[in-house]
Amino acid sequence: MGAVVLRRDAAGWRVAIVVEPGEERQLPKGGLEPGETHEAALHRELREEAGLNAVRLVADLGVLERQNYARTRWQVTRYFLGLTDEVGETPLEPGFRLEWLPLDAVPPLFWPEQSRLVGRVRQNLERGEYGLT
Repeated sequence: MGAVVLRRDAAGWRVAIVVEPGEERQLPKGGLEPGETHEAALHRELREEAGLNAVRLVADLGVLERQNYARTRWQVTRYFLGLTDEVGETPLEPGFRLEWLPLDAVPPLFWPEQSRLVGRVRQNLERGEYGLT
């Protein structure tokens, strides 16, 4: 489970980017633990990786596939669009930190498919597809 989490401020939309140890930027994401629902897993990952506790999910962005780090198997991650008003607390994962970047100025992310997803979300917002003003 993963998310494109947005927060609006005076300058416009900002997107939550997780910086892992080693300075790799990516969207918050992770897997299911036994007995978890998909929504519960996503909210847990948002707390652990980004320090976000109050994210409202507003759209299913679909599934992205990629190979794992070792390129030994394919990983499938379902992404959601989330909204929040919070700036986040210290992430629970050691060495992780959260950055709020302007949606129209996100540098390339570690996983290229995530960069394409953020671009698609930006375009869809501009077209009013999510009903957010």
